Amino acid sequence: MRFEHLIISIVVFCSACVTPNEHNSSVATDLNDLGINYRQIELTDPTPNKIHIVSINLALNRVKPKVVLGKDSDGDGPVEAALTDPRKLTSNSSVVAFVNTNPWDSFPDDQGRRNRNWYSGQMVDIHGLSGSSGKMRSSIPANNASIWFDHEGNVNFGHQPDDDPKESTTGFQLILSKGKATVNSAGTRHPRTAIGTNKKGEILWLVVVDGRQQHYSEGMNLYELANLMKKIGCWKATNMDGGGSSIMGLLDKNGKIKIMNSPSDRVFGRVKIRPLAMILAINKSIHHVR
Repeated sequence: MRFEHLIISIVVFCSACVTPNEHNSSVATDLNDLGINYRQIELTDPTPNKIHIVSINLALNRVKPKVVLGKDSDGDGPVEAALTDPRKLTSNSSVVAFVNTNPWDSFPDDQGRRNRNWYSGQMVDIHGLSGSSGKMRSSIPANNASIWFDHEGNVNFGHQPDDDPKESTTGFQLILSKGKATVNSAGTRHPRTAIGTNKKGEILWLVVVDGRQQHYSEGMNLYELANLMKKIGCWKATNMDGGGSSIMGLLDKNGKIKIMNSPSDRVFGRVKIRPLAMILAINKSIHHVR
């Protein structure tokens, strides 16, 4: 999670800001046919929160998870991605939903300082396992915070050295395992993104909790997030990158990806979409692409 003060031109401001979305009336109705359901819930206790939940029935085999990464400009060099507007990362016509995934960081300058005023095109180092189509862009030793999909489309939490992921992401930590929270009740509330699954691995949940917006949605600590994931049906769940990076998009009735949540970054009081290193997209299977 990152805090920043941005100085930005009016041109960039106009192209990157959106109005917060509070309703699901514009969601494409044919998503149900793909096994996808969106709902927003509002909580008032212990703090106000807007929560965006997408459930995906993987067992229907009508959609495929797909990791989409920003451009890698130096091949085998240290740069792993260029930060990119997530709406550009979802330009493929088969994308029907997405959320943010891995954290990242910038590279230090000669004085060891890192620029964390994130901007499109900024070169970054992705934290954790990440890759697509069997090609890993970033790797780490065996870790229980990774979420990956094998070549048959099955979802897995945590990886070992001999695993063969096709699509892979990594969060900060596993927060729910075998239906039990693995984190304590302390901690600060922030905007959150979480990914979870049921015991059989047939249902995938993508969840975004808006935060840092007083009286509208203040965010959750990890224990609250773990309990939320359990209540909606998860057996396992991982806390992904959050803060200003937390974002969810879904196909609308006009066939375009609509931002469903209210990201916490602001410019002149309006929502600023943060560029990302990568996303987890949900794509229509080939035989369902029109």
